[in-house]
Amino acid sequence: MKVVEENKEIHLSIKDVIFASSDRRFYTSSIPLRIRASKGTDVHVAFQDKRSQSEKNFQKEAAVKIKLEVMDWKFIISGRADVIFEKQGKLIIEEIKSVTNLEKFDLSSRIAEEYRQQLLMYGHYYKQLGREIVCRLVLVDIYSEDTEIIEIEPQDLTNYIQQQCQVILTSWKQNLKQRDLLKKRAKTIQFPFSDHRPNQKEIIEKISEILSNQGRLMLLAPSGLGKTIGTLYPALKYSLRHNKRLFIVTSKTTQQNIYRETLQIFAKKKGQFSSIILTAKEKMCVNDAFICEKSFCPFIENYENAPLDEITSEVSRKQVVDARIIRKIAKKHTVCPFELSLDYSLECDVIVGDYNYVFHPFIKLKRYFDQPYDDMVLIVDEAHNLPSRAMTYYSPEITLKSITDTIESLRALNLPKKVERKGLDLYQKVNKYLLALIKEYPDIPNRKIVLTKFDKKFFRTAVKDSDRFVMWYVQAYIDRMGYQPGGKDRNLEFTMNLRNFYLILKESDLPEYSELLYLKEGKMKILCKSAAHKLEYQLQGFNSVIMQSATLFPMEYFQKMLGFPESAVPLQFNSPYAQQNRLYLLMPNISTKYEYRRDSYEPIAALICDSVALKYGNYLAFFPSFKYLKAVEQEIEKKSLSVELLVQDRNMSERKRREYLKKLQSPDKKYLLLGVHGGIFSEGVDFTGDMAIGAFIIGPGLPAYSLEQEMMKNYFDFKWQKGFEYAYRNPGITKVIQSAGRVFRTFTDRGFVILIGQRFITPFYKDILPQDWLIERPDDIIGRISSFWNDKSPKIITKSNETEEKYEKPNKKKSSKKKYPKTVDLFDLMEKL
Repeated sequence: MKVVEENKEIHLSIKDVIFASSDRRFYTSSIPLRIRASKGTDVHVAFQDKRSQSEKNFQKEAAVKIKLEVMDWKFIISGRADVIFEKQGKLIIEEIKSVTNLEKFDLSSRIAEEYRQQLLMYGHYYKQLGREIVCRLVLVDIYSEDTEIIEIEPQDLTNYIQQQCQVILTSWKQNLKQRDLLKKRAKTIQFPFSDHRPNQKEIIEKISEILSNQGRLMLLAPSGLGKTIGTLYPALKYSLRHNKRLFIVTSKTTQQNIYRETLQIFAKKKGQFSSIILTAKEKMCVNDAFICEKSFCPFIENYENAPLDEITSEVSRKQVVDARIIRKIAKKHTVCPFELSLDYSLECDVIVGDYNYVFHPFIKLKRYFDQPYDDMVLIVDEAHNLPSRAMTYYSPEITLKSITDTIESLRALNLPKKVERKGLDLYQKVNKYLLALIKEYPDIPNRKIVLTKFDKKFFRTAVKDSDRFVMWYVQAYIDRMGYQPGGKDRNLEFTMNLRNFYLILKESDLPEYSELLYLKEGKMKILCKSAAHKLEYQLQGFNSVIMQSATLFPMEYFQKMLGFPESAVPLQFNSPYAQQNRLYLLMPNISTKYEYRRDSYEPIAALICDSVALKYGNYLAFFPSFKYLKAVEQEIEKKSLSVELLVQDRNMSERKRREYLKKLQSPDKKYLLLGVHGGIFSEGVDFTGDMAIGAFIIGPGLPAYSLEQEMMKNYFDFKWQKGFEYAYRNPGITKVIQSAGRVFRTFTDRGFVILIGQRFITPFYKDILPQDWLIERPDDIIGRISSFWNDKSPKIITKSNETEEKYEKPNKKKSSKKKYPKTVDLFDLMEKL
């Protein structure tokens, strides 16, 4: 609906008129929405094609426009009739609707009434033109494709349309008045503390300016500046004042918890707003089993007829609503907590959730993003994580194992042989296609990855077969089990993945994509090398966007990778923590490059053990890979270590992670934690106080060399002439900064960070480290750490006062006995080979 206030005009659809006085809700279905929509479209097209062959005067999608005046306002109502044709002097109007069970479809239901009203609205238009009309409602079963045509008596809907338009106009005017009242709530949002942190006032002022100009901002703010409050405070105030909705998306649950706590601070200060923290459906489920089907889940079954207004009113008694509150109220009223959270979010000023809800092409919230959303303000927290996450959205894959597992799952269900055969034919066809591709490359050494092209025509046919099979499968499953398949059903998951694969494949000729065949793994994958173009498109629709992180280094790189316009305003700050509490050391006489790593294991282990022995406390060491970590771990175990050892496993569970963090909080014992760059301990965790007083950063954390990474490098060379920087260096340094940031989380934290590796002394790497890291390169690292703990202050050699020549030429006086020759980079070596 569009309101042109200066002309006193309201433009709306026929459905807007019909739904004006009804409670519209969003429902889940056992049939994936995209397949259901696709099948509905197929039903429409098939029936229209049938009519085009049998009727000479056939016309499809006939434009309908009804104009009238109500209370001095002009209403323009638009729609399209599915089918019209003339027969025996009468105009036949047909509205096609697909249903999931034609035999059980209730013609007295609310949805059936809505179907009739839509048809009669089309009939009203043609009747006003003086035509003699026949109205027919065409119901088609999406499973059996059986059709029933019901003739509906035409009606003069003049009074009905006027009444509905009056409801719409009155509601709009009331909402206008309500919005004016709600704007006053902005005055209740006050800065919650008596003082601002360093630079926090500047952050608030700059964001306020950006929001007033509907702009884009990139905020690089290290821990300690209070960027969460610094961005949330002006954004919340602006959103309330201008009737906007504030969306906040994060990459981790821990960050969502921080926003929940921050919103609660504003609520305690008498701020008037409503907010919700959205949680994934499976985590919200209160049923005995995670099966979203009415006959199996009473919470879904009851949702359609539950008094939603009363329930959401109860939810609204809390200003900051999270999963715990939603579950409690949902259980009380026996309604689905996930659906309740989504429906209640429509009434909220602030919505906090995962990146997926905004950026995932198949998961994003359609109720918000399938229509204009220029009334929304977006904050992206820890924005350095978004480019890599977005690339995974557009990198679908299909494996031989996934096909085999799905075949086994289908056979285990004992469905009717006809249905089972349809599914097996589909899966085996895809399996055969993948095996045939692999056989085309018998001479590839070590059965590596090859660049190929997938057959779009094959996958288009496969998806059509898959959609048809899903219809039969769901019906057969219901007949066999008595309920619909759940959200984790392997057959539905595979068919949806097949569809997603094809949708991405349709645009894979763009340079952002590569089609890869993994011979050893038996896998076909579409690799998205950059999702910047996708992010740019999604971000354009917002009123304003704030990207924030402590590690948006370098800003130009992230501006491009995030799809941000060049006009985006950069805002960067140094750490507010006292320099005398932060010791940054560099050990350049060890090479961490791949071909020289074996020689580095013992010296690194010795440095770690000697450093840890100087002061009893917790320490962290982050490595480029688990293999590197394990090798150094073996060397550490040969030495005397003053603290106990904790080691991150490759597939560590969340429970184990929490156990380790709990140990680090214990005052009784101290530990050395070995982890990997970019892992579960290197970001998104606050090691406050004595939880970590030192960190060892082994190497710049570059992504491992691979064909995928090299393709990204080539793409970035083509796109921005910065292949190695964007594919390897920048992601690696981001991990370094994140890892180092674990030590300094509050103003009282005191500790050291040691950068280990020759590459850290070169301008290529050191120039993109934070400017306020005053990095020293002493001859005696252990002595320097000892003096730091003893509060001695020798002359500090820093990046700012050390000459370029000194950085480029390592000091000849080494504390280590071993000397390492100058080496070529692994990646240069691979290219030469």
